[in-house]
Amino acid sequence: MNLAHWLAIILAISSIIYPNRPYAADDIQHSLLRADQLRSSEPAEFKVILAALETQVDKMSTEQLHYFNYLSAYKLSFQGQFDKAVTIYSQILNSNANDTLRFRANMSIINSHAISKNWSQGLAHLAINIDLLPSIQPKEIHQLGLLIAAMFYNQIRQYELGLNYAKRLEAKVSQGRNFCIAHNLKLESLFKLELLEEDDPQIREGIEACQQSNEVVMESAIYSYIAALYLNKDKPDEAINILESNYSDLKATKYAHFLAVFDSLLSVAYLKTDTLERAEEHALTAIDYSTNIGNNEPTVTAYRVLYQIAESRGDHMMALEYHKNYAEADKAYLDDIKTKHLAFQLAEHQAAEQKSRIGLLDKQNNLLKIEQRLARSEAENNRLFIALLIAIITLLSFWGYKSWMTQRRLKQLAEFDALTGVFNRGHFTQLAQSALQYCHNSDIYLSCILFDLDKFKTINDSYGHACGDWVLKKVADVCKVQGRSNDIFARLGGEEFCILLPGCDLLTATKLAETCRKKIAQIDSSDSGAEFMITASFGVTDAKLSGYDLEKITADADMAMYQSKHDGRNRTTVFGLVDSDENAESEGIESRQGQLTL
Repeated sequence: MNLAHWLAIILAISSIIYPNRPYAADDIQHSLLRADQLRSSEPAEFKVILAALETQVDKMSTEQLHYFNYLSAYKLSFQGQFDKAVTIYSQILNSNANDTLRFRANMSIINSHAISKNWSQGLAHLAINIDLLPSIQPKEIHQLGLLIAAMFYNQIRQYELGLNYAKRLEAKVSQGRNFCIAHNLKLESLFKLELLEEDDPQIREGIEACQQSNEVVMESAIYSYIAALYLNKDKPDEAINILESNYSDLKATKYAHFLAVFDSLLSVAYLKTDTLERAEEHALTAIDYSTNIGNNEPTVTAYRVLYQIAESRGDHMMALEYHKNYAEADKAYLDDIKTKHLAFQLAEHQAAEQKSRIGLLDKQNNLLKIEQRLARSEAENNRLFIALLIAIITLLSFWGYKSWMTQRRLKQLAEFDALTGVFNRGHFTQLAQSALQYCHNSDIYLSCILFDLDKFKTINDSYGHACGDWVLKKVADVCKVQGRSNDIFARLGGEEFCILLPGCDLLTATKLAETCRKKIAQIDSSDSGAEFMITASFGVTDAKLSGYDLEKITADADMAMYQSKHDGRNRTTVFGLVDSDENAESEGIESRQGQLTL
């Protein structure tokens, strides 16, 4: 489920924050608590109370003023003015307000960043809430903090962390909405981690928890996991049975996201049973439900099913159109996944860097203390002073060496991919921008090669991630040998690599790409402990065709690479016009007139 939708559900029940707390004697406190209780259930009355409170601002205590500002920010969020609301929430977070109010304000900031898909900022504020969590006494808010942490981590595909917080929440509740959500998040994490079986007793526990609180949407989410497990085991009839028997209840909720999930799964199930008309009907319905959801897996699944149906009917024009839509949806969906993964990596890197800086400050502080002791003892014993001074110099040398090693390690982490030893995406971007600018100013050739390993997920799934890591390192080593020392070779993420070649024309770059492709295909996988083929699809362009803009030249190379994928994989495709050179033809390189369209 989309995190913004989850948070909307959870924050909508925030009137439970102080359900049994008696009103304070003064009217201002009474009105503040009343407004907080009504802010989601009775928005009109909430606005009336807030307007009356605005006339009493000068009579409020500091804590009451923080409370009033929080409610005012909530009103702005409700009206869609998220930037203004976040400004006020941030002021509360950085103020002397009590921990509970600061925690609630920060949860609202997390929600705003989730809606705008600003995952890096969302992770930064989630870390603040996790630090505050032990000091939060109201059990409802404490549970809400655990719940949001589990949902946020699941949304950015960090399912191990999501599972941890879901289990912590499950241990603190035994009934009600939060109990249902805790089960749902736990099952989602287990499903995505491939640790869930369709007959797992935890599934029945989750369904019963959601039925007790009449949470149809979250109960339907669990049914979707079961259906997907059946389809993974090639049991389409069982999947159809469980989805169809619960479809009408879900449809009554009009919840588009899970209706799209149900319909996309039904389209796959009916396709497996050769019931093509039903499969087509559900695929089209899934796409219709997904229209306003953004990049999502049901859309990808539905277009793939429609493409397969059209192809089976011999309608090649329609099949081509559906395949184009499928490729575009799949790329957009994968780009979202990459964005979330990079945001999490950045957050981890920043946390490590911050920890290193704190350690360095601690060492510097220790150094100052030692120097003070030396100054006080100088008058008492000159010989002791000299001995201590020598010790300080030794310690300084040691700490200096350690600091140099730490900085060197941080530089390595910041510039190179830890697995393959080639540049990472961030450092590649910096080097590539400089190279493009230099070549542009100097009117020098520049070419770009982008390639992606074919069916890499199958290798990971069949032989394990250790084998997949071996493949990535081997491919990187093979390709590094073929290039020049000034080529900019990077792993952009997953199984995708890029080589930027300053001073290299298109024909030479194409030959290099073809050489790399052949060398990859010749890799002996037996050293990995398994026997399988390794191939890659290449896309090539140069600055004359795509210009000196990094985003444009990599996008064109990416488009050519996807054409290679589309044309059968394990081949090289040149973007735009390619000279009909005998050498190019002898290498088996495709030449295409005009821009490639997938």
